[in-house]
Amino acid sequence: MAKIFISFLGTNDYLECSYKFQNKLIKNVRFVQEATIKLHCNNWSSNDKVLIFTTKNAYQNNWKDNGHKDRKTGEYLDRIGLEKRLSDLKLNCSIKQINIPDGKNEAEIWEIFSIVFDEIEQDTEIIFDITHAFRSIPMLAIVILNYAKVIKDVSLDGLYYGAMEALGNFPDVKKIPLEKRIIPIIDLTSFDHLMEWSVGIDQFLKSGNASLVSKLAEKSARTILSRTKGRDRSQHIIRKFANNLEAFTKTLSTCRGRDISNNIVRLKINLDDCKKIKLNESLNKPLRPLLEKINRQMDSFPENFDKDGIQAAKWCLEHNLIQQGYTILQETLISYFLTRIGEDPYNFQSKNRKLVNQAVYIFFDRSPEKIDKNRSEEQKITNKLLNFYKKNKAIVETHRNLSNLRNDINHCGFNEDPAKANTLTNELKKIIQQVEKNIST
Repeated sequence: MAKIFISFLGTNDYLECSYKFQNKLIKNVRFVQEATIKLHCNNWSSNDKVLIFTTKNAYQNNWKDNGHKDRKTGEYLDRIGLEKRLSDLKLNCSIKQINIPDGKNEAEIWEIFSIVFDEIEQDTEIIFDITHAFRSIPMLAIVILNYAKVIKDVSLDGLYYGAMEALGNFPDVKKIPLEKRIIPIIDLTSFDHLMEWSVGIDQFLKSGNASLVSKLAEKSARTILSRTKGRDRSQHIIRKFANNLEAFTKTLSTCRGRDISNNIVRLKINLDDCKKIKLNESLNKPLRPLLEKINRQMDSFPENFDKDGIQAAKWCLEHNLIQQGYTILQETLISYFLTRIGEDPYNFQSKNRKLVNQAVYIFFDRSPEKIDKNRSEEQKITNKLLNFYKKNKAIVETHRNLSNLRNDINHCGFNEDPAKANTLTNELKKIIQQVEKNIST
């Protein structure tokens, strides 16, 4: 994957200083871009590129040499511009300067957006230095990055800011001896990660799709575990949670009814583990409320087979998985009926599950002659079901309506008098309410 370094060059007469990032120190440079590029782009190849965006004044003042004048004499000062400083690094990657407007109005800001976005290539990793970004550019940079993630499938490898203000205001910093004029470079990448987590968890809460959460957890774990040589326990826990969350959503979207309660138990354990660990420091506080929202949804599942099945149908309704909701709810009722007559709903060698629907038909059609008297065991089960139905007519009527609508949706509406899409959604909601009202667990 190709890499791109992006930065905006300002107009000020920058002080020579040193920049520190983690345990690395880049000494005696005027431009933070030079320090950031030395730190992160030294080993880049010819497929990669450095992009420096400049306004007209930034180009004259700092991209080219000797762009600043002495305020008293008016004479040009001896200053090496960023163009030559980067050229002297002898990088293997290409270096490109791009003109942009000042961004004084909305039209110019949109023009900057287009210029920067057009320079970003498909499927690239981006490092962004926003130290000298002016006015609305830092916010615009985040917008461009997230837009490019969607449209061009890019990823952010680093977001950095050289914090001169950590040493004081400009006049005070100027008085500090050069050897002590050390400016920290702050890694802001975690804020982008938080934004991605917010989007991923929002997607999960609204659509029931946990694939993005799982992807983010895997990406984060891979990066941190590589840096810590596998010793960061928190990342193992987060990755396990995300994988189980995705497994849970796939269980519902593929109607794996027997796995619902087990997945819920695992997820609740995972969430408890997440509460106990010390998450990545920069994500700790803001990420916990997002995880708590998931925790509240999981709390609605009581870890009881029948109730979990009903709650799963609710989940499907809330996340527009209508067909899955009908399927899970009907199969939950079939298991409920068999359990109530003392039969094993997991005995798949028998025809008991089919007998449930057959007995419903016999019950309402009042056609006992349809009972297969040649099969004594099946006759016995059917009679037990019919006796149960007599005492629980309301829930059996609900089951019959549910079966008809499930057949309608499973046959894609290719039947007589098919229901409308909105009707199927509304009826599922009513049926869930009826089931909750009429079954005892």
